Amino acid sequence: MRLAVLVFVVTASVGLIMPIAVYRSGEQANILRFQSIADDTVDRITLRIGEHISLLEATRAFFEAEGDQITKDKFASFVEHLDIRNRFDGVQGIGFSIIVKSGEEDVVRSELLANYGIDRGIFPESGEDVRTAIMMLEPADKRNRAALGFDMYSESIRRKAMQEAAQSNHVRATTKVELVQEIDDQKQPGFLVYLPFFLAGGPDIAGDELPKDLRGFIYAPFRIGDLISATLKLGGVAPVHMNIYLGEPTEQNLVFESANKLGGFGAAYEYTVSVDVAGQTWTYLMQPSDQFHEGTEKGIAFLLASIMILMAGALAISLRSQMKALAASREVVRVTDEAAVQKDFLLQEMKHRIKNSIARVLAIARQTANHSESLDDFINSFTKRLQAMAAAQDLLTQSHHQTASLSDLLRNELLQVFDQDFDNYSIDGPAVELGGKATQALALVFHELATNALKYADMANHDNRLDIRWQVAGDGVLTIWWEENLNAAITRQEGSGFGTRLIRSLVTGELGGDLRRELTENGLRLEITVPAEAR
Repeated sequence: MRLAVLVFVVTASVGLIMPIAVYRSGEQANILRFQSIADDTVDRITLRIGEHISLLEATRAFFEAEGDQITKDKFASFVEHLDIRNRFDGVQGIGFSIIVKSGEEDVVRSELLANYGIDRGIFPESGEDVRTAIMMLEPADKRNRAALGFDMYSESIRRKAMQEAAQSNHVRATTKVELVQEIDDQKQPGFLVYLPFFLAGGPDIAGDELPKDLRGFIYAPFRIGDLISATLKLGGVAPVHMNIYLGEPTEQNLVFESANKLGGFGAAYEYTVSVDVAGQTWTYLMQPSDQFHEGTEKGIAFLLASIMILMAGALAISLRSQMKALAASREVVRVTDEAAVQKDFLLQEMKHRIKNSIARVLAIARQTANHSESLDDFINSFTKRLQAMAAAQDLLTQSHHQTASLSDLLRNELLQVFDQDFDNYSIDGPAVELGGKATQALALVFHELATNALKYADMANHDNRLDIRWQVAGDGVLTIWWEENLNAAITRQEGSGFGTRLIRSLVTGELGGDLRRELTENGLRLEITVPAEAR
């Protein structure tokens, strides 16, 4: 009876390995499929913006061909043939902002009156020596007419983008702005793209911010909500919920949020993509919407698990029947004896491996207890160290090659010690895959460093920052730099506790590497070197 039960347990356990692998592989396949959809959505938006920006290049070519003969009527006819309304949804129009020296603003009023019948000068008032008044903006609808005469150089965000465009002679986009065209209650975040137009004989501009021959800027204002919505409709709305930020993903930089509902698929599906748009970084935070559906892999995994359990049960029942039928057989006795010997061998091998694992855990437990001030302190420290080892093992089991990504290992340990909202850190380095030994050792190292940073350096304070980078030399040696940058100087003694000794033991003893440690007023600086053969 016992042997049948043991056979059932062992067979079921072994048989469940495949369903577990199928389940995890299916989950990874679903994540990768979602990421592919998200990448495609980002590519569609980026390509659409690129098509819009190409209009500026075409417009500059038109201006260069016309030279000093540019008129409002010619410009309006050119823009009309571009068919912006029907072919380029999201762009508010195409305009030209002319360079005007302070004191010569009257030319703007006369040009606007002659071209558009608007009696308006440059606005708003500005203390700058240089003005950039919007002289032409087509199509001349109600929104665009409200922007004519606006001095874009008077506003810091626009001015910065214009200076970068003029100095590089390439398109440059602004960060998040409110367009002058937002004259009603249905306002949207916007951005502008500038392309400089040079023509000999321009105003003599003092200073180095703008080149002398700069005549003005060809530019396009964009309403981001209209742009994104129109782009997504062209290829069908993807099952993606996304937040778009111009720059870092902060509330202040948020320019678009999907109207669809989140699908509730968990943090594993969260996906961040950053792309460059005319010199500005657009950051996309992507999650599956309620329209995203997982594949059948998980269902297959549950079906396989059921089949394996049934097979294990059938095998156990069959074995029990055979044992009863052949109870008197000498052959059964011989097989039973051999099975007992084999079982004893397996148990001894398992006992040996368990003793080694327990010895390592006990060593950590003893040292943790020696340096703990209370039982709660011991339980907390000991549990977190075991969690660090478990998390590292989980990364290894997710890989077909029993390796783990250094960047994933770092993020796991940082977010485990701090929390999921911890973001005042940076990690930078090439892709590095670690073997099982290095993964387990470095997981404990990063855990101890992060714990000390939280405990002694107040790293959870958003005024402080943690920067981690690494590189791999030509001979395969991995070097990791851990640097704390604290807002206020602190006093911290050279570490001599178990955590510090554990770090040194893991790096120099287990990995055969080198450790350099320096305490400054701004925090800890650490350099870890791991030889190629230990990775």
